[in-house]
Amino acid sequence: MLGIARRLVGGKPFLQMTLLGLELVLASGFVGAQESQLIPTMACSLGNLKDVARVGQFVFKSYKSDESGSCLQVLRGRKVIFRRTLDSPDGYTLGQSADPNYAIPGITNGTDVTGRRRPDMIVSYFTGGAHCCMYHYVFELEPAFKLLATLYDADDDLSHFADLGKDGHYYYLTADWTFAYWWLSFAGSPSHSVVLRYVDDAIGGSFHLAMDKMLTPAPTPKEWEKARGDVRGELRLEEENMVNELPNVLWQEVLDLIYTGHSDLAWRFLDEVGPRAQQDPYPDLEAFCSTLKASPYWLDLAPTLKDAPPACINAKPRKGKR
Repeated sequence: MLGIARRLVGGKPFLQMTLLGLELVLASGFVGAQESQLIPTMACSLGNLKDVARVGQFVFKSYKSDESGSCLQVLRGRKVIFRRTLDSPDGYTLGQSADPNYAIPGITNGTDVTGRRRPDMIVSYFTGGAHCCMYHYVFELEPAFKLLATLYDADDDLSHFADLGKDGHYYYLTADWTFAYWWLSFAGSPSHSVVLRYVDDAIGGSFHLAMDKMLTPAPTPKEWEKARGDVRGELRLEEENMVNELPNVLWQEVLDLIYTGHSDLAWRFLDEVGPRAQQDPYPDLEAFCSTLKASPYWLDLAPTLKDAPPACINAKPRKGKR
């Protein structure tokens, strides 16, 4: 493989996330409600309390129950200023604890993880089901309490914040799962790790690709030849009517090159492996780019592409799984 850090965490069927609950953010002057099949007073009852974290003047509480689901509450004094319930017993996790098995660092609650020089609180939750879906909340605590960002991790249960430069500036590490179940099983789907940073803008700011943190050296001649050989090997299996992983092998390499700053080499790689690898019944460049344009990171990724072929430029964003 030419690129870096493809992350695969699970191989079970995708289940759509269901978020059912009630949200109150009274501190910021907003009162909103989402339709819920749960009764908040049951999900958030004292008997279901699993974790508590105090950060400054705020108290975060996580509740879990097999019968009534999960609840997240934030209190200031005795007043609930935020509540959300989830129709899943897997529930909410307060803060980011260290996990040395996956090189995930622990982060002290209240740490500024956005670079806005304000205290933040991280809360994650899993909606239940096979291997989807993970979300992260980033709450900004001062000068006004608010839910600053909701990060959708899709199938990546290893997503986390990290101080990559050991300089107090945090990034969010997750993966692009846009190609999940694309032509092959989940386990055979191309994917790639991504690094995000928070960027302030006129509409309040959000997380964007940090491409400078994802760049790698171009593949060596030996790595290049091995990647070409892998594709040729899959084509031989196809000619022998044997099961092969050609869509994954070919397009994983292309995705790796694009996400590591070498899109020009991605097009060259396709030229060198030849047209047979893109002929029916396999996906072609147009199908690949159509799916890539459906990525939540496409708007950040598109300006980095160099000399994209017309088949990619003219591809329409994908609708549906294939």
